[in-house]
Amino acid sequence: MNPCYRVGITGDMYDKIMATDSARQALEDAAGVEVVRFDHGDGPVAPAEIDVFDALMAGGVRIARESTIGLKRLSLIVRFGAGFDRVDLDGCTEAGVVVATTPAGIRRAMSTAAMAHMLALATRYLFKRQCLYDGRWQEAAAAEHMGIGLAGRALGYVGFGNIGQDLYKLAQPFEMRHLVYDPYLSDEVAGQHDIERVDFGDLLDQADFIVLLCLLTDETRHLINEAALKRMKNTAYLINVARGAIIDQAALARALAAGEIGGCGLDAYDPEPIAPDDPLLELDNANLTPHALGYTDEMIRLCSELCVKATLDIRRGEVPDSVINRKVLEGAVLKGKLAGYRATNG
Repeated sequence: MNPCYRVGITGDMYDKIMATDSARQALEDAAGVEVVRFDHGDGPVAPAEIDVFDALMAGGVRIARESTIGLKRLSLIVRFGAGFDRVDLDGCTEAGVVVATTPAGIRRAMSTAAMAHMLALATRYLFKRQCLYDGRWQEAAAAEHMGIGLAGRALGYVGFGNIGQDLYKLAQPFEMRHLVYDPYLSDEVAGQHDIERVDFGDLLDQADFIVLLCLLTDETRHLINEAALKRMKNTAYLINVARGAIIDQAALARALAAGEIGGCGLDAYDPEPIAPDDPLLELDNANLTPHALGYTDEMIRLCSELCVKATLDIRRGEVPDSVINRKVLEGAVLKGKLAGYRATNG
């Protein structure tokens, strides 16, 4: 093994992680650990750029299949957050590289973001706030701008993992129905919550609020398309705090403009940042935030600590939490790397 355990942190995450005292201190307390800022462009990184590290704490860096060819040293890519759609899992598995995430760090932050959008839509908060600043005081109380109460309304979850289950807890005081579409939800977890499991079509038909909480995969890309939007209630609201490409954004803009659904609350777009001429920006029934609503001190601290924990787990030759490409754990390449780390640092 290399005598120094070298850790890269992508430029978009470096200042956040290193400004978190608990995370930085854990790295500094580990003997023989060198931390390097890794700045990168928009395209896929080259293998030579990342194979100088034992572990990489990553934000939005693109790790494509070609990025993993010939990797020898790199043993871990840990994503700051829960998404991993910018990392080629098969390539990493073949190269003996663990891909891990930090879902526990974003659970409360993103469930709160989803709840914030739901409450803003239900109360017409952003519209009424603007009325005050524009001197339209009386217009805010007009019947056509009335908000809606939540008791008895149906909250639809597309995905019921960590964030969905936490949103369920936050929504309890509002006395809503809870409709869940999640083909991967276990019966055990479902039985612990007062939910109605439905198929996707029934969720579209019945929900007053639909919250997207699933990962972006080939299966979920453009899951919300023109047909899905037409099936929703014309009073329903769509909320996305996951990935922008789960929605066909052009179809959503057309549906909002035509009044086919009541409105949307978005914190994710395709592409990002949103284009300055995107028609969503012209619509009063689109509440938009710049993929930052969940950025809180709590989220930054927790994700930073969990990234560092995974990094130091690998240094000791141990398997970190939340491994995505589980097949890598069976491979001889990774087993050899972990054995080397144990011999040096265990």
